[in-house]
Amino acid sequence: MPYRSVTPVATQVVARIMAVLDELPTGEGLPPVRSLAVLLGARRDASVLRAGADGFSWGEIGDRLRMSHQSVWSRYRIEEQERSPESSGARSGHRSRDHAHPSCAAYSALPRALSGL
Repeated sequence: MPYRSVTPVATQVVARIMAVLDELPTGEGLPPVRSLAVLLGARRDASVLRAGADGFSWGEIGDRLRMSHQSVWSRYRIEEQERSPESSGARSGHRSRDHAHPSCAAYSALPRALSGL
């Protein structure tokens, strides 16, 4: 699926990451691609929950992710309910910006691959 930017900043960031990945030899490029997939998945999850906590509707979140609001709601409503202050006693949107697992093996290849950014 071709990449379609939402903002000029998104276009620049994606272009820089792709340029770095394109410069890597094939064997060295695979671990950073996996790392990015893991990290971006975790960041997307945290960002969706934070957007909801900040008052964005499922439709607004879906528009920004280029997903239907039904898809976003279906994927994230359970986790949102589990993270709500009423159900857990935690602050709404309590995940940090960098909510991913630092012990994840996917982290190891990323700094080398993206050190030029």
